[in-house]
Amino acid sequence: MIILGIDPGLTTTGFGGIRCVHTTPSLITCGSIKTSPREHISRRLFQIHTDINTVINSLRPDLIAVEKAFSLVRYPRAGILLGGVLGIIYLSVFNQNVPMIELTPKEIKNALAGYGGAGKLQIKSAIKRALGVTNIHSSHASDALAVALTAFYRERGRRNR
Repeated sequence: MIILGIDPGLTTTGFGGIRCVHTTPSLITCGSIKTSPREHISRRLFQIHTDINTVINSLRPDLIAVEKAFSLVRYPRAGILLGGVLGIIYLSVFNQNVPMIELTPKEIKNALAGYGGAGKLQIKSAIKRALGVTNIHSSHASDALAVALTAFYRERGRRNR
């Protein structure tokens, strides 16, 4: 099974692909899609759409997991922009006809560190251990791999029932 994790963001959207064989996940690829704040929002969203489709087409995932947006009461404009990014991602996933799940940040932290309030360093350390890698350069790619791993643990738990 191949799982693609996505950490949505307008400036940077992280992605991480893992291959899951029995109980062992391994890294296929990870990276980020960066857009320029100098560009119009329409061009930035189109770039995310195009790049996400490229990633999906190259990986051919069996499942796509997306980090669920949290409420941005203090920064409503940021929430609206993130909603646009999520809409583009959902459309891309739907057009590719790949099953998708959404995961909350708290669920991701619980799955990887055993604590819903875990910090970025704890999560990054758990990812490195689980995938047997020494370094992940982008924090957005790391977040996307955390999403993919959490989806793997959730799916593995369902299959073991």
